[in-house]
Amino acid sequence: MHQSVKIFFICILLLSIFNLVIAEEIAQNYYDLGVFAYEERNFIESQDLLLKAISLDPENARINFYLGRVYVKLGQLDAAAHHLSTAFLTDPKIPGLTYFLGILYQEKKDYEKALQKFQKVSAQEPSNVLAIYYSGVNLYKLKRYAAAVESLEKAATMSPTIAGNGYYYSGICNYQLGRYKAAVQQFEHVIEIADSEDLKENARSWAQAIKKDHQAAAKPYRLYLKTGYLYDDNVVLEPADLDIVADESDSAYMLYFSGKYDVIDSRRVTSGIGYSHYQTRYQDLDEYDLTGSIGNIYLNYKFSKSVKLGLKYLPIYYWVDAESYLMQHQINPSVMWFIDNNNAVDFSYSYYRNNYFTDNARDGHSNELSADYSHGFSGLDGYVFCGIGYEINSANGDDQDFCELKTLLGISYDIFEKTNITVYGNYYDKGYDHRNLKYNIKRNDARYFASASITQNIWKKWLNVSAEYTYTKNNSNIANFDYERNAMLLSVSVKL
Repeated sequence: MHQSVKIFFICILLLSIFNLVIAEEIAQNYYDLGVFAYEERNFIESQDLLLKAISLDPENARINFYLGRVYVKLGQLDAAAHHLSTAFLTDPKIPGLTYFLGILYQEKKDYEKALQKFQKVSAQEPSNVLAIYYSGVNLYKLKRYAAAVESLEKAATMSPTIAGNGYYYSGICNYQLGRYKAAVQQFEHVIEIADSEDLKENARSWAQAIKKDHQAAAKPYRLYLKTGYLYDDNVVLEPADLDIVADESDSAYMLYFSGKYDVIDSRRVTSGIGYSHYQTRYQDLDEYDLTGSIGNIYLNYKFSKSVKLGLKYLPIYYWVDAESYLMQHQINPSVMWFIDNNNAVDFSYSYYRNNYFTDNARDGHSNELSADYSHGFSGLDGYVFCGIGYEINSANGDDQDFCELKTLLGISYDIFEKTNITVYGNYYDKGYDHRNLKYNIKRNDARYFASASITQNIWKKWLNVSAEYTYTKNNSNIANFDYERNAMLLSVSVKL
């Protein structure tokens, strides 16, 4: 009896082993046919064959590997991830598995993980040109442009079939790094060697755009002219003096002009001179007509790829109703930090020396510290910006000494190709150090300012029309300094 049982179980075991061997052989046949179909790019047929193989041998690492590759080709990334991960857990040393995990992560837009896989492959296989190329592509996607150029150019020199795409993406990276000459050379090389007409056309577009923009940027001069018609329901002597308010409405013609010329323009140093002119002419309240004349002597030094140092001296002169009103000397050192392609911070210090021709008590000087931040939107023509500053003013008259906190928040966005909307607001908190001689109390002001504008480009890139609305409200503990103001400006501007 016991002997019969033993024989029975041995037969069952042998039959199971036999069936397993037969199943594995059948699975292997389906696998071989599936691989052949994959290499022939018959991915649907390959999927059917490999699914039959995996049903017979579900833990087989190579079947899972190829089935994962098929799903990548079919765009079924979750299924691909399941089978490639199963293959990796079973046998992580399958040739090509790490590479295709990199392809999977790249398709899933997980560029950091993709980069890790491709760099691992290229470290183990220095001649694997595709791994080097895709390392460069993912570095480009991660906006690590300098490292991307190194990988892309290396891959391009290793393989003629990759050269077109390699130099194309390298050209884009060089453009992002400000290496315009190198970028144009690479795009022109792509035009010569690429087999794809689409790739040639894209490279041609890039080269033409860079040449056009860089030639404009390379001009040693910049000119800007803006003129328009202003309606103001409460005329203020802006920007010379925000305390002088008419409490009357009027309309005016406005003119603003500015120009700069770079005397020195090298790779690291830019220095030159500039001039700006501001003028308003009211129809009735001509005693509020304002003229501003602003000089500019500037020096900029590019300390590194991400840091730029600046220094400006601005002599400023204001006339009110053709009479001298204010002479100001301003010195402004600054540090601009380009954190990355989308983020920048500007730290600055300003020293003002003020000479009021009509009120000697206000003569004196000011010191101001400020920080401004901007963030650009990736893939969109727009950015947000904000800032904070603090000014300390010292004057001959004690009741003119004050400290002022300044804040800024805004957004600028191109809602259409040639239409921009900019909205921003300021808040100012000013506290005087001593009692006002006339009102016998310390003055404290809170001023709110908001602006919204829409600008439409109407010809090429240099002729624009715009409409701007501004609102100002000043709250003071001295009632005579309270006011509210609404203004609308319609203007035309030219920028060369």
